[in-house]
Amino acid sequence: MRFLLGGLVLLFNLLDNTTTFLCLNATVPGFKVIEANPFARWLFDVFGLVEGLALETLLTCIAVGFLVFTRRLPPRIKLALLSVLVILPAWAVVNNLNVMKTIGVVL
Repeated sequence: MRFLLGGLVLLFNLLDNTTTFLCLNATVPGFKVIEANPFARWLFDVFGLVEGLALETLLTCIAVGFLVFTRRLPPRIKLALLSVLVILPAWAVVNNLNVMKTIGVVL
């Protein structure tokens, strides 16, 4: 189960980062799109959008690897944390798709 959840975390993270890039890279008259996550916004301000997304992806991969393979945490805690890491980017993808629809950005 932890491998499945780890894979879903990585999949939704990739989808989140892709849709985030499309939203933030689009220039649509009348709309100002900003990153809602303060940590991600800080990464983008400091490192740039592409580099910030790459760094966030790296950190996510490290966290997933730790949660999938560590023996220092009980299995229930690992599954709970991985579940949260699936839900958060999944929600972000839905939000990003709604933003894309609103501002007229298509895939």
